[in-house]
Amino acid sequence: MEDRTPERLSIARELHDGIAQDLVALGYSVDVILADSGLSQQVRAALRSTRLNIDDLISKVRVEILKLRDSDTQFSQELLKKLAHEICPDIDFDFEIQDLDISPSHHVELSAIATEILRNIQAHSRATHVVIKAYMLNNKTCLEISDNGAGGVTVKDGHWGLIGIKERVEYLSGSFAIDHLLGTKISILL
Repeated sequence: MEDRTPERLSIARELHDGIAQDLVALGYSVDVILADSGLSQQVRAALRSTRLNIDDLISKVRVEILKLRDSDTQFSQELLKKLAHEICPDIDFDFEIQDLDISPSHHVELSAIATEILRNIQAHSRATHVVIKAYMLNNKTCLEISDNGAGGVTVKDGHWGLIGIKERVEYLSGSFAIDHLLGTKISILL
């Protein structure tokens, strides 16, 4: 399995010592404001919502830190199911995952790609059903994630999720396609 490279460990440390700690401090600041008895109910409700969003961001950063430090990340049906149900808890999934013969670096990149696609589905698609397929095709790994959501997904300047996926795929000399038939289907071939 891919070793915990010095670069990955350095990024994990920077995330922990920087962004994660800043988010925790921000959360404490919101807690102090919430303790003010003079706040209106409307302001208090908005601050509680902000506090929950901060907690969610802290959890996401911690997951990313763990992934950077974890040298045993295997791209598998179990991992995909775990990611799917954690990121999109209210969506129905079908999985068609074959055993994949891929390099350790591909495990990490495919996990990151799947995570970003699932986050986009949760945040933007309004989907109720997602199909995740992973299989070998002519000695290449194919990952397909399709949903029955609103569709219309495109790579846009200033929006970094799909651009990051495209860059990861290009780095691995693969191909990336988005189809909009019924919902959205993203296909990755590495």
